[in-house]
Amino acid sequence: MPFRPAAVDASSDLYTRAPIVLTGRAEFDVSTETLWGPVESFDWMPLVSATWDTAAPHGPGSRRRLLLGPLLLSTEFITRIDPGRELAFYIEEVPLPGIRAIAEKLTLTDLGRDRSALTYTIAIAPKLFPNVHLRPLAALARPIFSALVSVGWNYGLRKFPKGESAPAAPAPASRIRHRS
Repeated sequence: MPFRPAAVDASSDLYTRAPIVLTGRAEFDVSTETLWGPVESFDWMPLVSATWDTAAPHGPGSRRRLLLGPLLLSTEFITRIDPGRELAFYIEEVPLPGIRAIAEKLTLTDLGRDRSALTYTIAIAPKLFPNVHLRPLAALARPIFSALVSVGWNYGLRKFPKGESAPAAPAPASRIRHRS
């Protein structure tokens, strides 16, 4: 039975004021267009697949399900998408209780000369202790989270030859499947 945390708009202050805010940043020797491939397709995490429930082109209101084999990890509701620059979404369904709201934002920055950076922010508001802020813990976790961002997207980039972005989606359909 999935649990449904609260909706979060892309411009919400949850991204800066949530009790738990994790931000990771990594730089890559590829253009933002190439880096966008694993961002949009979710081909950056081994064993996890992403299934779009809405037809391309994806935009605000699109939904994507993340699966570990047959198990639902979450359903993402896209709130902002600017291809090659930003993807923001909130988690609409999770398999476990205890989360009041959770949102994620991935921002790509062009560093010039076929270099780019990815900043990944996850904001979490638990149901228990909603006013307890864990900023010191988040600050300690930042280098670890940044390393995970680097490792994950380097893994995903191996699936996209240099200069290539995510494969074009087929004609509109009710379900479009991207697999890791």
